[in-house]
Amino acid sequence: MSWEDVEHIFRPPGVHMGVMRADPAKCTRPRGSECSLCWENCLFRAWDDLEPGKAPKMKAEYECFSCYNCMVACPRGAISVVEPYHVDEGFWRTEPHKLEARPPAPPLDARSGPDEWTPVERAVYNRRSVRNFKENPVPETLLRRVLEAGRFAPSAGNCQPWRFIVVTDKALIREMDDAIWTAINTLYAMYRDDAAVKRIAAGYELSPQPGLWDPRLARGGMGMVVRKNLPPLLGAPAVILILGDERSIGGPQINVGICGQNMNLVCNSLGMKCCWVGFAGFINGVPPMLEKLGIAPPWSIITSLCIGYPRFKQEGIVPREYRPVTWFRGDGIPEID
Repeated sequence: MSWEDVEHIFRPPGVHMGVMRADPAKCTRPRGSECSLCWENCLFRAWDDLEPGKAPKMKAEYECFSCYNCMVACPRGAISVVEPYHVDEGFWRTEPHKLEARPPAPPLDARSGPDEWTPVERAVYNRRSVRNFKENPVPETLLRRVLEAGRFAPSAGNCQPWRFIVVTDKALIREMDDAIWTAINTLYAMYRDDAAVKRIAAGYELSPQPGLWDPRLARGGMGMVVRKNLPPLLGAPAVILILGDERSIGGPQINVGICGQNMNLVCNSLGMKCCWVGFAGFINGVPPMLEKLGIAPPWSIITSLCIGYPRFKQEGIVPREYRPVTWFRGDGIPEID
C-alpha cells in the first residue's frame, strides 16, 4: 500500500469534535460556587481552565467524542450538547451524517401500552464509565462476587476463554501505568509526526487494525494518556485484567466483552463503579511486565476493569447515537425506522 492509499485513515479530513455548552444562567460558578464537576468528569479535559465567577467554556483546541459525562456530573443540568462528534467525509465518515442522539425509548408492554423499565433496564441505561475514584480500598469479598459474575458469562461453545488477574497493589498499578504510558507515548509521537506516521502506515497492510486509528482514540484517548490528564488505569484502587485465550472459539474479544459486561453491571449493583480500560492491552508489548504478571501465550490481555468507589455522581441516563433499524416483518419488504 502507498501512503495515498491510507492517508485518509491516518490524516482524516472532516473531523468535528463534540461541542458542549455550560448555561451561565444555570451554572453555579457565576454565583460564587467553585464547582468543577464537569471539568473533573471530562476524560479529555476539553473545558478551558476554570475562571472564578464564570461558567466553563470549551478550549480553543480540544478533543471531545460526546460521551456526555460532563452532563451527568452537573448538579444543575447546566450542560447541553450543541453539536455531537461527527465526521462528514472520508474513511471515518459518520453514517448517517449526523447521527442523532436520542434518550431511551419509553417502555411499552407486549400490548403496546405504557410500562415501567425493569431493574435490569434501569441498570443498563444508568451505567456510565466512572473515572474518578475515592482512595478507599475495595473489599476483596466484593471483588470475588464481580469475578464470579464474569465466570458465569455465556461463551461460544462454552469455551470460557477468560482468565482474571486482580491487582490491588498500588505500586504495581503505578508500574503498569508507566509501562502503558511509555508504549502509548512512543506510538503517539510517531502518529503525530508527518514523516514517522508513514512508517506506521507502511505496515498497515500486514496488520490492518483501523479502529486503532479512529480519531477519537488516536487524537483523544492516546493524547489524554500522553499529556497525563489521567493515569491510564485512572488511579483506581482495584484493577482486574481480563485475559483471553487466542484459541477460543470465534476469537477471545467478543467472549471477553460478554464476560466483562456481566462484571461491570454486578460491580455497579454492589455500590462500586468501574470503567473499561482497553489501554491495558499495551502491556502485551512489554515483556518484563508480562513476566511479572505471569502472562504467556496462549493468553494475552484483552481489556481491564478499573474499580472503586466514585468521588462524586458520575452516572445517569444520557442520549446515545441512533442508527436507523431495518425490520423485516414477514412480507420480505424492509422497513427502516
